[in-house]
Amino acid sequence: MSGNNSKQWMLSAASAAILISCSFSAFAGDDKHPPHKKTNINLAVASNFYGIPPDNSAITDLINKFQAENPRYTVTVTDNGATATLEANIINGNINNVDLFLAADTDTPQDLLVNHFGLVTPYNNSLTLPLYTFNYAQGVLAFLSNTPGIDVTCDAGGTCGYDQTVYSTVGIADPSLAPYGVAAQSVLTGRYGLKSPLCMSTTTSPPSDGNPLVKQPCYPNITAVLTAVLNKEIPVGFVAMSAICSNGSYPTPGNGTSALAYFAVESTNTTPPTLVNNYNPLTQGGIAINHTRTSAQNTELEAFVAFLTDFTQPPTPDSPMMTTLRKFCYSAP
Repeated sequence: MSGNNSKQWMLSAASAAILISCSFSAFAGDDKHPPHKKTNINLAVASNFYGIPPDNSAITDLINKFQAENPRYTVTVTDNGATATLEANIINGNINNVDLFLAADTDTPQDLLVNHFGLVTPYNNSLTLPLYTFNYAQGVLAFLSNTPGIDVTCDAGGTCGYDQTVYSTVGIADPSLAPYGVAAQSVLTGRYGLKSPLCMSTTTSPPSDGNPLVKQPCYPNITAVLTAVLNKEIPVGFVAMSAICSNGSYPTPGNGTSALAYFAVESTNTTPPTLVNNYNPLTQGGIAINHTRTSAQNTELEAFVAFLTDFTQPPTPDSPMMTTLRKFCYSAP
């Protein structure tokens, strides 16, 4: 090779090396184009937020948006169900390889943090004080009827919400497993005077037969209640409003149902006002689980939590998270 050709080849190689180096540098700090192959994190998601994919699912909606913004990240739901069931699965070996747990309450993530600290991990280590738990949504309890000709919304002047003299049984999620079941139990005992325990139990002493006005056994999660009402196994049930919400309105049109929202804070017009619905707000929290991850997966985990906790609202445009929350009748926590 002649001297001139040799010099020209060396200059070309050097230029190419500089371009490659610049390309890697440009993407090194860019979470949307991280310098690694596609990575994945696994989720355990409470029934209300998991919904019925692909269309009626808040978490599916969010995963699709997150992956569209971050092409090298994927997110997989490997477990869904009642919050207490998901926690038990994590405590008993985490066979579903969960990286992030999205519960239907804040008590369960706090229980993992306080009583099972070895099973959790910070989702953000970049701060002086590591962050463990976060809140991502607030839900609403709803009463759903499949009875033709009966409008439970109070607009028709007839049956308004639940009435134990009208319905032989009402479906609820098991309060020992599901936070939405706890809320339903609070409404039924506090507002309507049903006697506890509402659900049959073989673990109490003596064993409990449950309340005959409640469908026995109680359903294992809030989605199972919805399915039972829609399949006409029971006439009415307490469900998550998100399950019957379509683009911010409820109930979902065209399925022959009527529904009434039971908000956590509702009082009478009397003086002084009397609290009618005495359930605690359904604030939903999450926590990262101690599972073997690469540094790239940890980066993805932090990015996904940041995505879930971006509650930007007007006057600036809604964040993707706020758009999804409104779509499924949730509010920011």
